[in-house]
Parts: sequence; structure tokens; C-alpha cells
Amino acid sequence: MRAHFLPLLLLPFGAPCTAVEQACASATACNQAGTAAYQAGRYEQAIAAFERQLRRAEQANGDAGGGEELALNNLMLANLKAGQPGMARAWLEVALDRGFSGAATRHNLGKVAQALDFAALAVSVEGHYLRYAGQGLWSSLDIQRQGQGYEVFFSPLRAGFQVEDYGPAAIGELTGRISGSGPHFRLTDAGLEQGCAVELLWQGADLRVLEVPGERCQAYGGAGIGVAGRYYKTSGAAQF
Repeated sequence: MRAHFLPLLLLPFGAPCTAVEQACASATACNQAGTAAYQAGRYEQAIAAFERQLRRAEQANGDAGGGEELALNNLMLANLKAGQPGMARAWLEVALDRGFSGAATRHNLGKVAQALDFAALAVSVEGHYLRYAGQGLWSSLDIQRQGQGYEVFFSPLRAGFQVEDYGPAAIGELTGRISGSGPHFRLTDAGLEQGCAVELLWQGADLRVLEVPGERCQAYGGAGIGVAGRYYKTSGAAQF
């Protein structure tokens, strides 16, 4: 069996397929539902099922059974098939950050690298970036050229554990401007209090964000919200 089929075929032989529209109560059921949708060419439905699969795998204790790695590889393949190589890259980065190195992950690393033009992503700081928030959800960062600088729009969220019932536990919004050619930028015109700061380090297809911690500096969102972290660039165009 070729390695890149592993994420979609690790199912008990003869296992029934659950309809994608139905809520899947376990990672295995979500894997079955997503696999059925994938094999039928319904890639967006497959992605939704695999996101639920990842959510349930993350809620389990650790990844001893390979549940998270399996779900992440499912998401890589389904997004590639859906024509979304940037999202496939984002899921790959989550797998790599978690230290996963199974045969499917190694194979799909090559598939993502072939599908995505990393050199084009690194031409400008402008674009759409994602930071993984857990539970299959993402915070986003959009940077768009405006005059001699760039407009910046952060959409941070905190997932919580009941996202399917109530949505994210907290959300925020922070806008401002950056100027210069990088790689270091400082967020300005963001309405932050004195002593608060957000710094950006552009690394081509990645962007690192630092901010001064403290409740008054994160007043742009709900409890536990922040914009600091590593962002993966998925597109050279902002998505305002």
C-alpha cells in the first residue's frame, strides 16, 4: 500500500460509512464519514468531517494511537484535492510542530511542497496567515498593502472545548498598520495603551508575533485572547 493512502484507508475492513451530515461521536466515526466523502469526491464535506476527527483525537489523552497524526494527514490530502494547497500546508505545519514523522506525514510533506509555491509566498509580507487555535480552528492574520505601508487585521480566537455547541470560547479583533521592508515590523495605529506593543518578525512563508502580555494589553478581545505566536502563510492575498 502506498504511503499517501494510509490516512484514508486505516479503517476496519467492511466498516459502515457514516453520513457526513450526521454528527460523528468518535474519531473513528468521523474518519469513516470523511473517507466516504473523500472517495466520492465531496472534498469540502470530507474536510468538515476530518476537522471533527481531529477535534475528537485532540480531546483524547495524547496521541498514543496516532489519532491526531491520522486526522492531520486526512486534512492535508482533502485540502489538496479541494485545490487548497495553502490550507494543506497549514495542517502539515501543525503535524510537524507536534513532532509527527510517520510514513504518511513524510510522504505528504513532499506532496504539499510540490503543490505550493513557497518562493511566491515569500516575495512580500502581504497575504493571509493562520495560527492554529486547537480544536480544528484557526486564528487569522491578514496583511494588505495600503499606500506606502500595510494594513494589518488580526482575528484571534480561543477555541475552548465546546466549539461545536457554542462556537469559540472567546474572539478578538485588532487592526493597525506596519511600514518598512522588514523583516521586523512594529504594529502602529492600533489603539493599544501606552507600554503595550505588538512586534512582527517576517520569515518568508512564516510570521512570528510577539506582544506585551497583560490584561490591559489584550483588551481587544475576550478572556484568554492574544495575537502572539507563529503564523503560517497560506496565500499571498489578504482575505478581508
